Amino acid sequence: MSRIEFDWPDEGAERVRAAEGRLRLAGEELARRPFEARLASVAAVLDDWTRPDSPYRRELAAALAEATPFTAATIKEGLDSALRAWRPADFIACAEREIGGTTRAGRCSLVPFEWTTVIAGGALPMPTMLSGLLPLVLGSPVLLRETSKDPVTARLLARSIARRDETLAAAFEPIAFPSDDTMALEAALAAPCVVATGSDETLASISSRLSPTQRFVGYGHRFSIAILGPTMDDDALMEAAAGLALDVSRWDQSGCLSPVVAYLVGWEREAQRHFASRLDDALRRVSADLPRGEIELDRSISIAHERREARMRAAMGGMLFEGSDHTVVLETDARPRPAPLGRFIRLLPVESPAALIRSLEPFAGHLSNVCFAGLREVDERGEIEDAPREDAALPPRETPAAASPIPPREAPSAESPIPPAWARLGVSRFTSPGRLQTPPIDWPHDGLPLFVPLARFTNEDLGRHTTKVD
Repeated sequence: MSRIEFDWPDEGAERVRAAEGRLRLAGEELARRPFEARLASVAAVLDDWTRPDSPYRRELAAALAEATPFTAATIKEGLDSALRAWRPADFIACAEREIGGTTRAGRCSLVPFEWTTVIAGGALPMPTMLSGLLPLVLGSPVLLRETSKDPVTARLLARSIARRDETLAAAFEPIAFPSDDTMALEAALAAPCVVATGSDETLASISSRLSPTQRFVGYGHRFSIAILGPTMDDDALMEAAAGLALDVSRWDQSGCLSPVVAYLVGWEREAQRHFASRLDDALRRVSADLPRGEIELDRSISIAHERREARMRAAMGGMLFEGSDHTVVLETDARPRPAPLGRFIRLLPVESPAALIRSLEPFAGHLSNVCFAGLREVDERGEIEDAPREDAALPPRETPAAASPIPPREAPSAESPIPPAWARLGVSRFTSPGRLQTPPIDWPHDGLPLFVPLARFTNEDLGRHTTKVD
């Protein structure tokens, strides 16, 4: 007897609508819980993931090794270093500042969205986790659409939530549907609040489908850079090379926190060549412990093309270092060139800090994080000031010695804000080489606060207006 199969064109949309119905009901119970109780429950889930012996982190590392092209060693190191930088205490303090302070200081009340759709993007699990947890603190249930590049994080996160809190678990549903399932996407985008991570084109497409009455929070294409000055001694030079090599290698240079170029400000040419060689050596050492995973055919072709171009420029003074799974190109100028990723880093010389700012202006709005070493930064007037070397919000945390080639250093004073000139370029965080991919949980992603973009407030002002009449 033959088996009959039916094509059900709106199956994905019906699953979304069914999930919406369940989430709306769960949201009523979630919204009745006090803000402090929701925050404590989500912080407990975070603690389960960030503690050194987290079974969820181990399980996720094993699952990602099966489902993604990253190697097991790269996944484990990336998860351990990133999630250990997420302190539940910082998460709680940030929520209290942004939300608790607002509701307690005046007559504003937090009014949760009936449900929030989160469209995950990219291959890194940390943004998916954080985007899925934030609305729960605000009292809004979450429909989390998995990214095709990471089909495991959302489901494991749901299981960890269920272990901690049944009310939270009922208000969180992961879902998967193909990118070309427009009916399912339209149903998911009916949520009053939509959060999305992806390319600028993806965000523009999603935004065009939403109405003005919906809240949309999008995190688009950005990249990070290194800025290195000539004031380092040999030990500092080796440390900077080791740190930058780790930043390039983590997650195989995926995500907005990966550096794609390093600017060498005011360096003599021989010093540039020396650093390029040191960086090549450092990348080889990192690769021995964190080998690169498989790369897509298009990326492999792009890397091969850029290597050929770099060989031709080497005849005019440039340099090219070709490893089995990395590439270092020392250019003779700072003109923009393609970034094929896959552990491909360009070193771009610039004469001065002012020339550096001019070189970065075409990328305004697309810069994310900057790591500094051996250079003092320039403010909006072109004056030189001391640059921060660490995350002010990320004091050292005790970790196993093998977690990172870069030893922890003391955090700086919090009195080192990002100057307006850098903020206008889009920079939202300064750090040191080796720490680009391990931001604190409360860093202002894309320059935005953590909770406020997803929150809805109302104000009651019912006092009687009186007019004195003589």
